[in-house]
Amino acid sequence: MGLDLASKETNPTGFALYDDGYVVTTIVYTDIQIISSTVRAYPDLVAIDAPLTYNEGYREADKELIRRGIKVFPPNFVKELTWRAIKLKARLGNVVEVFPGAFYKIMEVNENQLDRFVSFEHRPRTKHELDATVCCIIAAMFLDGKAEAIGGKGEKIVIPKKEKKGAD
Repeated sequence: MGLDLASKETNPTGFALYDDGYVVTTIVYTDIQIISSTVRAYPDLVAIDAPLTYNEGYREADKELIRRGIKVFPPNFVKELTWRAIKLKARLGNVVEVFPGAFYKIMEVNENQLDRFVSFEHRPRTKHELDATVCCIIAAMFLDGKAEAIGGKGEKIVIPKKEKKGAD
C-alpha cells in the first residue's frame, strides 16, 4: 500500500493499493480514513511519502539522497507533515518511508511510464494518486529485494536499487 501523505487532514492524501500487479487509487483525507482503509486492506507493507523520523536539519538518509543527486527537504522543513506521519506510523504497523522523486530519478522514468511497473484499474486522476502509486511500487520492490533502505540507525528511506546495465 502507498500513501502520498498531506500535512493536513483537510488536504487530499493519495491512497494506492497494489495487488498482483494491479493498482487501485483513491483520495482520502482524515487519519481515521487512512487507518480504517489500511486495516481493511491488510497490506504486507505500507510505504509513506513523508519523513517518519524528526530531525533539525538533514538526516543521514537525506544526505545520502543528496549525494546521489536527489533533492529532498529536511524533516524540520515539513514539521506538520512529519509529525502526522510519525503519528500514523504508530497506528499502521509495518511502515517504511519512501520518496517518489528518488524512484523517478533512479529508475529513469516519468509519471507517464508507470504502466511499465503496474497495471491500473483506472488511471490515477491526481498527482497525489500517482505518487501513492509510486509508493506502492517501491514497497513491492522492497518486498521483492529490488529496493534498499538507506540512512542511519532508526531513520531509513527505502529506494529502488539501481539496476546494473546488461543484467537480465
